[in-house]
Amino acid sequence: MKKIILSLSLLICVCTFAQTPKIDKKNAIVSIRGIVGIPKTISSSMFHTSFNGVFEANLSLNVRLFGNVFAGAGYQNSFFQNNREIFVFYRIGSQSYETKMMGQGGFIKLGFDKFFTERAYMSYALNTGLMYCNYSFINNDTSAANLPIVPRSFISPYVQPEMSLNVIVDKTLSFGFILSYTTLFTKFDPKAPRFNQIEEVHSKGNKYFMSWFNFGFGFHILLNKKAKAA
Repeated sequence: MKKIILSLSLLICVCTFAQTPKIDKKNAIVSIRGIVGIPKTISSSMFHTSFNGVFEANLSLNVRLFGNVFAGAGYQNSFFQNNREIFVFYRIGSQSYETKMMGQGGFIKLGFDKFFTERAYMSYALNTGLMYCNYSFINNDTSAANLPIVPRSFISPYVQPEMSLNVIVDKTLSFGFILSYTTLFTKFDPKAPRFNQIEEVHSKGNKYFMSWFNFGFGFHILLNKKAKAA
């Protein structure tokens, strides 16, 4: 995964800063933009130890404001599973750990497209909004380490810068690779999923906010597409 992310980042940098003729092309007036990928937890060591990403997807409706600057609004879904490499060694009676964390967010998007050929372009954007997160399939451990009991869900503001390399395959459709970084402005609380009694989790650092990278694939549905630059 690290090699893929580094390779994609290098490709994006090369495409962005390569000495190519200026392409003065406008993208669609209206676009529907979506991504699907696999998140990788980072920052807080406690959060990274506790959960692995399963999938992340978002969908947004956007309007070009001027030039290739666009703004829009969308919905995001992020799904995480407890780290099986850690929790496979722990059981409560005959029950193993199958704890999940689901995040559902609403966001506004601001970004711009930069064409470097007639059909290929980079997109840079910042998504910001609120995310509702909920832990489910919790093993209800009531040991002293997990007391006092805290809620299984929380709401947090978040930001998500993203960049993608896109190729227009049809006048109304483009596909691409995307790299994003999500930060929840909330620290991970191991008591919420009832993990605080587990030494491999409890012993880790928790200085930073919950965050993750997402590498995946995206698409843009281009509406009212102009064939030539305005």
